[in-house]
Amino acid sequence: MKVLLTGATGYIGSAVTDHLVAAGHQVVALTRGAEQQPGRGWHAQVVGDTADPASLAGAMTPDIDAVIHLAPPSGDADVDTAVIETLAAPLRGTGRPFVYTSGVWVLGATGDAQEVGEKTPTDPIDIVGYRPHIERRVLAEAAEGVRAVVVRPGIVYGRGGGIPAILVDRARQQGAPEYYGAEGVRWPTVHVDDLAELFVAAVERAEPGTVWHGVGESAVPVRDLALAAGRAAGVLAAPQVIPVEQAAEAFGPLFAEALALDQSVSGEAARTALGWQPGRPGAVAELTTGSYRPVEVFGAPEGPETDAAVAAIRRVVAQVEQAQQNEQVDRFLSVFRRQDPVWTTGHGKRLSGFEEIETFTRKVLPGAMAESTAVYDVERVLFLRPDVAAVNVRQQPVRHDGTRITDRPEGRPFYILVKEDGAWRVGAAQNTVVVG
Repeated sequence: MKVLLTGATGYIGSAVTDHLVAAGHQVVALTRGAEQQPGRGWHAQVVGDTADPASLAGAMTPDIDAVIHLAPPSGDADVDTAVIETLAAPLRGTGRPFVYTSGVWVLGATGDAQEVGEKTPTDPIDIVGYRPHIERRVLAEAAEGVRAVVVRPGIVYGRGGGIPAILVDRARQQGAPEYYGAEGVRWPTVHVDDLAELFVAAVERAEPGTVWHGVGESAVPVRDLALAAGRAAGVLAAPQVIPVEQAAEAFGPLFAEALALDQSVSGEAARTALGWQPGRPGAVAELTTGSYRPVEVFGAPEGPETDAAVAAIRRVVAQVEQAQQNEQVDRFLSVFRRQDPVWTTGHGKRLSGFEEIETFTRKVLPGAMAESTAVYDVERVLFLRPDVAAVNVRQQPVRHDGTRITDRPEGRPFYILVKEDGAWRVGAAQNTVVVG
């Protein structure tokens, strides 16, 4: 299909472009200016502004097979309604899809209800007050022969962007992670690439008049997100809960209310009916070991294969951390290759061969984390070969609440990882204590 995409230059629009193109569709990007933007993957570019509905008429040429409306609302219900009219009118009687982007904030606080679905009545907070009206206006086009669909994303993360990036920036600025409202606030979340795949599914096969929740994780504790955001910012401290009134001083009252909104929202319907399969790392994992904490990479070309290899290497190091923190002997041992691994501990003890490493680990790991633990962050990866990587890691001692133990030295683990049968494993490891 040739798909007109509003908001094509934005955070979500960039991901949707990538996935539409990968699925074989042609993207016609609506942009405010005529300046060309090479490298975007667009088939064509047309000029128009969703703040000026009249400017959109020329974008809806007869060869447009579908519309995905990602551009943010203008703040004026009449303007946004006119935009829907302009974009939908040429599709009437054709059965062609019109996909509108709303958001889970239209549901309001979900209270004690767990994983509410698409049939839950809307109760919008002020920042999206008139959006349910726009949703109904879009869905009404189904009666006019348009395959009208609404997608409501959760809090979008991934690719280093979205609202979680605000948590990272605030942690860096304030010297401590923070979140807003009450202790138990939860956010429904979705990885931006998983969400992009939902848009592809919606434009290809969603039935007219349907609403879909784009939610990968239904209710992530925002305290956990804040702790992970602090780590991404290099700030190991306990998260602070900030009252809404105080948050309003930084973000304005409308956005502060949204950040403090407690929700539990289900995305199961899209999985069942559309075959959507969100599979990227969860929001906490992505903040901790993903795109919000860049890694220096050497010895390999830029591109998706290298990105995938680095992500897999980071998962190995995360497994070391989790196994250590939870004193999981078998999980820790599983990161080592079986053939002749070597490990020099932080105390200078050299272990040669898997059996020696296993014996030592089973002796020292149980009970070792009773008082404190550590976090491990990949800082540099050098690919010696496509299947062999030298990995520099920063190891920081922390209390069980995630705060840094300042009077204890850091470690600098150095791993040689080898890829065997599609999996990266530790072939050699040395942990050097930082002194001074």
